[in-house]
Amino acid sequence: MALGKETEMGLKELFKANAEDYLTLTFLADKLEALGRKEEAKLLREKARVEYGHAMGIFEKLLQNADVTKLLGEFVKEEGQEHVAEYDNVAMKAKEEGHLDIEKMLCSYAEQEKDIAESTAKVLALLSDFAREEEMEHVSEYNDVAMKAKEEGHADIEAMLCAYAEQEKQIAETVKKVAKAL
Repeated sequence: MALGKETEMGLKELFKANAEDYLTLTFLADKLEALGRKEEAKLLREKARVEYGHAMGIFEKLLQNADVTKLLGEFVKEEGQEHVAEYDNVAMKAKEEGHLDIEKMLCSYAEQEKDIAESTAKVLALLSDFAREEEMEHVSEYNDVAMKAKEEGHADIEAMLCAYAEQEKQIAETVKKVAKAL
């Protein structure tokens, strides 16, 4: 059953919050450990793992109940537009306030965000194209040659190619599932 709009948006926000909490607790644990505060670091790492578990559980529910291609498309848009704009805005503020090192770091990160979005979009497009080609062109080609082999009295080749055509369909279905799982 598809999620309602509010439930889906709420799960997305909770996923982001838990992922952020996981990273914050992990980074703090690393700092505490570097300061020799191993017990405190251990406690924070335990709590970070709980946050990670929450994020994974929510992400799994999103994958089960939402169009994964749509989620990936939203990720590409957010990564390519919103995140880059946020990095650029903060970089300009840092520059205005005299923090050129922060500006340089954030501008570099913005370029990496663009690259992540472009790469993700390319992978999604490649998988979609591959699945379509596998399903439409390859299966059709196998069937065409199989029918010609049958007409020419090669039942063994016909049987082999028909079996291959079925396998091609399964490959296409698998690729579609992988694309949706991304």
